[in-house]
Amino acid sequence: MADRMISVGVNGYGVIGKRVADALRVQPDMRLVGIGDAMSDYRIKAAVARGIPVYASVGGKAREMEAAGVPIAGTLDDLLAAVDVMVDCTPKGIGARNLEHYRQARVKAVYQGGEQHGLTGHSFVAQANYQSALNDAA
Repeated sequence: MADRMISVGVNGYGVIGKRVADALRVQPDMRLVGIGDAMSDYRIKAAVARGIPVYASVGGKAREMEAAGVPIAGTLDDLLAAVDVMVDCTPKGIGARNLEHYRQARVKAVYQGGEQHGLTGHSFVAQANYQSALNDAA
C-alpha cells in the first residue's frame, strides 16, 4: 500500500455512519475529512463535539443546520472534492440517488446500508472478494 494517507468522507451519520467515522479515525493510513448529513439533531452535534467537520449533504439544509448551532464546513460537493473515497451510510434509496453524484465527482464509493447489489454490480466482503473490488470503477 502507498505511504499516502487515504482521504475518506462519510455521508450519513446515523447508526452506521457514526461507527464508520469512529473506525476511520483510528486507521493509521486513513484520514476522516468530514461527514455529510442533512440533519441538525444530537447525532450531528456529537460529531461537532468530536471535532469532525460537518458538510451539508442536501442543498438548502446548510442554513437550517447552522441556525440549529451546527457549524458547516461546506457542501457535499466540497466534501467530494477533498476525498479519495466516500463511505455512503445513508438510508436505503438515498445512497442509490447519490451514486451519480459520486461518479460525476470521480470519487469511489462504498455503500454501508441497504442498497441492492445491482446498484454497483459488486457486493464487497473483505474476506471473500477484496481483489475483485480493489479496482472496480463502480
